[in-house]
Amino acid sequence: MAYKDLSHFIDTLEKAGELRRITVPVNRDLEITEITDRVSKMPASGNKALLFENVAG
Repeated sequence: MAYKDLSHFIDTLEKAGELRRITVPVNRDLEITEITDRVSKMPASGNKALLFENVAG
């Protein structure tokens, strides 16, 4: 499937229940990698695309 733009791709993920929005402030150098690592090690049913909306630094 082709997507018109990033916004269309994000909307598609969200409608499919495959997007997890991270709205709390996170540090770009330390916290994003830790959160991503933990999520990637979850069982496949818990894995979702991550969208960090409040990146500090």
